[in-house]
Amino acid sequence: MTNAQLSLEIAKRHKVSILLSRILVLRGVKTPEESDIWLNWDIPCEHDPFLMKNMDKAIDFVLAARERKKKVWIYGDYDLDGISSSAILAGALEDWGLVANWMLPNRFDGGYGLSAGTLQKLQNAGAEVLILVDTGITAKEEIKAAKEFGMQVLVIDHHRPSGEGLPEADAILDPFLEDCEYPNKCLCAAGVAYKFLYALYQKTGKPLSDLERYLPLVSLGTLADIVPLNAENLFLVRKGMNKFPHSDCLAIQILYEKLGTTEKNFVSSNDIHYRMAPLLNAPGRMEGPDISLKFLLCKDREEIESLYERLVECNTKRRTIELDIHQQAVKRLEEIYGNNLPKVLIIDSLEWSIGVIGIVAARIAQEYKRPTAIISVQSNGIAVASARSAGSFNWHGALFPCRSLFLRWGGHIKAAGFNIPAEKISELRTSMEEQANIQGFEPVMEECIKYDLEVSLSEINMSFLNELKKLEPFGNENSYPIFLARQIAVRSFKILRGGHLRFYAVQGRTSLSAVAFNKPHLANFLQKGNVNLIFEARPNVYQGVENVQLIVLGVV
Repeated sequence: MTNAQLSLEIAKRHKVSILLSRILVLRGVKTPEESDIWLNWDIPCEHDPFLMKNMDKAIDFVLAARERKKKVWIYGDYDLDGISSSAILAGALEDWGLVANWMLPNRFDGGYGLSAGTLQKLQNAGAEVLILVDTGITAKEEIKAAKEFGMQVLVIDHHRPSGEGLPEADAILDPFLEDCEYPNKCLCAAGVAYKFLYALYQKTGKPLSDLERYLPLVSLGTLADIVPLNAENLFLVRKGMNKFPHSDCLAIQILYEKLGTTEKNFVSSNDIHYRMAPLLNAPGRMEGPDISLKFLLCKDREEIESLYERLVECNTKRRTIELDIHQQAVKRLEEIYGNNLPKVLIIDSLEWSIGVIGIVAARIAQEYKRPTAIISVQSNGIAVASARSAGSFNWHGALFPCRSLFLRWGGHIKAAGFNIPAEKISELRTSMEEQANIQGFEPVMEECIKYDLEVSLSEINMSFLNELKKLEPFGNENSYPIFLARQIAVRSFKILRGGHLRFYAVQGRTSLSAVAFNKPHLANFLQKGNVNLIFEARPNVYQGVENVQLIVLGVV
């Protein structure tokens, strides 16, 4: 069967447009039956949680804690996946009959993961059982210390082990454990926590329907942590998105009311990526993540409104500081490197806010097409870094051979964080350049925008955009489709404040509103008249009317 025939069969099977079925074929769908998983949100696609190594041991661990009335503490992370997974565990374990206290790390006091200071606080609080979530898989020394304090430890993580042995916890759940048969290695921490609770409820006879109220938190953690949207992750996020409009969780109600899409009974991945996630991440970037976890667990309407206002204040402050540090970082980059940019950018300065350096690193990596580490040198001589990738560069692979440089480190292929003595930053620059060469990484400054399909503008209408929602959620490995349209006439062209461009794209009898954000360099091309546009098509609501708007990404 040719791709054209397959597209036609999918369109007939699901009564969708040929354009949508062509997108599915590009997503790797090989048969009409395979398209069912994409277009029918109700088809189950979950793996048996008991395939995860140590699942029975982890269940026995919490059963014993409940039976012996142990003092249980949950310790998570300061990003949204860590906060969401902590909220899922705290809420669902309480519903099951095990009340747990919680504690989160603070970027400004101890940093990522378990620390000696945190263990002392937990011991002082009388902790007997410690559940680590979204952290712990590399915390060998810290967990050893916790055991010496007499604590029992369960690790629920989704990061790769360090390769230098596992911590001596009482039980470890992590899809990346050796000999773990769980097929989905791409769960976020909220996903692993949910699968653990699913197994716990199933084994102890508690209705699984009681657990589903926490699925919106799985959606938040999965999309915020940018894990690949494989079949199971897609299914879990969709179930969570569907529950936003009807949730009995007060925090989810507030998020839906204040930040949800204008369309009734629908929350999009865009709402989560660009509205909810930044808001809930903001306190952890500015002062501490506790506000966000309190918000997600709050059951009092008056209190939750106050917490929401604090979230908004933190997010407003975050935007201001982020913009300021970005400007400083660009200036510092020029001071360090001049016109001779290396393959890996290591940009350091005194006491930048460590809460936003990751966002700034991501922006500069995108702007300069180079992996970037933004480093904030503290007054005690310890430099705190956040790194983001560009192209094929693997941060985890680059840092591992140089791990002796770091006081603490961890991360993924695309992002990492580490603490390093300030006097070793120069050595780090040399080492990262060597690692870039070993990996064969080369910066590509020419903007090469890949598009999915060539279309005519007449195919892009509100009917198609409503159909496109069937492919939600969009994210890692399910990107929002990008189109190319040729011979587009540009009408009513305007340059707006901030370097944004606005015009009407006209092809035949079709005229669509178009905007290019932060792309003043396209003005000369667009003013010439007929162009080939690369764009996303998004719904735009103006004065209560919803229309198609093209988000222009480039001109070819």
